[in-house]
Amino acid sequence: MSNNLRRILTAIIAAPLVLGLAYLGGGPFVVLVGGIGLVGQVELYRMARSSGAAPNYTGGLVLGALTIAALARPSLAPLALLWLVLFVVGAPFFLPQERFLTSFTTTLAAAVYPTGLLGSLVLIRGARSPTVDSQTAFWLVVLVFLLVWATDVFAYYVGKALGRTPLAPSISPNKTWEGTVGGLPAAVLVAVGLKVTVLGALAWPHVLALAAIGGGVSQVGDLMESQLKRSTGADDSSSLLPGHGGVLDRFDAMVVAAPLIYLYLRGIVGLL
Repeated sequence: MSNNLRRILTAIIAAPLVLGLAYLGGGPFVVLVGGIGLVGQVELYRMARSSGAAPNYTGGLVLGALTIAALARPSLAPLALLWLVLFVVGAPFFLPQERFLTSFTTTLAAAVYPTGLLGSLVLIRGARSPTVDSQTAFWLVVLVFLLVWATDVFAYYVGKALGRTPLAPSISPNKTWEGTVGGLPAAVLVAVGLKVTVLGALAWPHVLALAAIGGGVSQVGDLMESQLKRSTGADDSSSLLPGHGGVLDRFDAMVVAAPLIYLYLRGIVGLL
C-alpha cells in the first residue's frame, strides 16, 4: 500500500472520530484533546531522549493532564499549580545532575507544547456567552479543524505538484513557497463556507482574518516541529498514524492555530 493511500485511509477514519467527539463536547472532547496532547508529549520526550536529555515522564505527563483538566474546570487550577511546585521542588533530587537543565526544561516545556496550547480547543468548545451556545461552540471548533486540515491537504499536494522554491531549506527542505501559498485558498473556502452556512454571526473581516490565521500563520507550527525533528535527527515524531507519522506531525499546525484563533475570537471578535 502506498504512503499516499495510507495517508488518505487514516484521515477517513480519524476525521469523523475527532469531529464526532467534538460534537459531543464535555468530557469526551476533553479526553480527546488531552489524549492527543499527552501522546504528543511522549513523542517529544522520546525525541529529547535521543538528543541526550532525560525528561521525567511522570512529572510532565501529570502536569499536562492537569493543565487540560484546569482549562476544562478552572476549579482544578490550584491542583495543577501545586503539582508544578512539587515538581520544581523535587526536580533536583530525581533528575540526573549531569543533564539537569535540559531534562528539567524539556519536562516542563512539553506540558506547554503541545498539550497546553492544544487545550485552547477545550476553551473554544466549552465557551458559553449570550452569543455562543453549545452548537455555535461546536462549529467554531469545526472551523479550527477544517482550516488546518484543508490548508495541510492543499499545501501538501500543491507543493508536490508545483513546488520549486524552498521555504526554509535549513529547517524543512521539502517545504516550498508554492505549497505554502497553495494552502491559503483552501482556508478561505472553508471559512467562507462555514460563514454562509452555520457561522453567520462572524463578520466578513473576521472570516478573512481567521482564514489567514488558520491557513497562513499556523503553517509556522509545521516549521517549528520540523526544527525539533531536525535537532534530534528524527524523520517523524513517531509512526503512530500510518501515512502521517506521529501525533506531533499531524497536529503541529493545530498547536499554533488553536490558541491564536481562540485569542482572536475572544479578544477581537468578543464571541468567547
